[in-house]
Amino acid sequence: MKKLLKYLLYFVFLILLIISSYVLIAYMFTLFPKKSINYPEQTKKVYILHNDLHSDIVFNIKELNISKFEKFKNKKFGYLSFGWGDKETYLNTLDIKDIKISTTLKALLINSPSLMHVSYLKDIHLYKNVKTIRLSKAQQKVLKKSILNTFNFQGTTYKGYAQEDIFYTAKGKYNLIDTCNTWTGDKLREVNVSMSHWTPFSWSVTTNLP
Repeated sequence: MKKLLKYLLYFVFLILLIISSYVLIAYMFTLFPKKSINYPEQTKKVYILHNDLHSDIVFNIKELNISKFEKFKNKKFGYLSFGWGDKETYLNTLDIKDIKISTTLKALLINSPSLMHVSYLKDIHLYKNVKTIRLSKAQQKVLKKSILNTFNFQGTTYKGYAQEDIFYTAKGKYNLIDTCNTWTGDKLREVNVSMSHWTPFSWSVTTNLP
């Protein structure tokens, strides 16, 4: 019995060590971000909508070609948010407090399928946890193209949480290294926004943003 307890304690210690190392490495990356490049005429705005676990990239709907998104074709004003994540978590978790440990572990420890979540927001300025990023027209164009390239428009679409959102089949697998927030960080880094080189957490994304 003592031997079994000893192994159990070793196992718990190992898990705690892995978790603390994971968080520490993510934090260390935020200390040495890829520095932003200042482009002329950075008049375009995009937004990062975030909570404790997740981050989305948000555009003014006027600056999007929404022909790809039939559900929102009649929207003339407002914003569309884009987020990438684990398929099972997206479809079975209505709220952060509803996340199951088993679902989280499955998403992190295996290469699980992913979805893109697209939501209509009437006014981004009504939300508290928002970061504003200024881009040039060229940067914004590259960012939009990169986000669209994540979609698998030939795949299945899934009903959203309410009337103003929808899920699309996405490219890529979700795991411990590639999380919903690394997707956000990768997209921003592609257009030379100051960003940690690895962003597994939402705070990893927002720490180096103004």
